[in-house]
Amino acid sequence: MDTPAPQALFDAVTRCLAEHDLEGVMAHGAPLDEYAPEARDFAWMMASGEPVTAEAVARVWAKWFGDGSPAEPTRAMEVLAADLQALPGQLVG
Repeated sequence: MDTPAPQALFDAVTRCLAEHDLEGVMAHGAPLDEYAPEARDFAWMMASGEPVTAEAVARVWAKWFGDGSPAEPTRAMEVLAADLQALPGQLVG
C-alpha cells in the first residue's frame, strides 16, 4: 500500500485539526499550526499504521490539553477520528 509523504501527511493532519478546532481557538485568531504538536502525534500514528479512533483522539487530547488521563471520547472526537482516518487515502492516488 502506498503512503503519503510525511510532510504531506503532517500538513493534511494540521489542516484537519484546524478545521475541526476542538478547542475553539481558530476563530480567535490562532495560527494554522496551533495544533502542530497534536498533528505530529496523529501523523506518527497514521504513518505507523495505527488506526485513529475516537479513543486515540481522546488520548492525544488528554496528553496535550488535560492531565494525561483521557476522558470518554466526545462526538466531536468521533467525527475528527473518522476524518483523520480517511486522510491517507485522500493523499495517495
